[in-house]
Amino acid sequence: MSDLNFLLTFLAAGASLYSLFTLRSDARRLHYRDRRGFWLGALPLLLGVAVTAALLLLPLLTGVTLNWAPVVALAVAVAVAGLTWWVDLEPGRVLRVRATRR
Repeated sequence: MSDLNFLLTFLAAGASLYSLFTLRSDARRLHYRDRRGFWLGALPLLLGVAVTAALLLLPLLTGVTLNWAPVVALAVAVAVAGLTWWVDLEPGRVLRVRATRR
């Protein structure tokens, strides 16, 4: 693994951890009855974190050097972290968006 791939992997992992911990703290800020709805609304963000983790683990599990995997993982992680930051500004926004879809 080159230094650039290591740096990209580190940044993608950091952005994913930021997203996970921020979403967890946002769920705690809501009333306990609203937490299930929040997690259902934040499911696309959690899927983005899972895609990032899969892209980072893919070269390790397959043993094949994929030079594009850390770049794509970083792009997905940064997009998810940006959306997580937007949700963090007002976690109730996720609940209102889910309520309008019903």
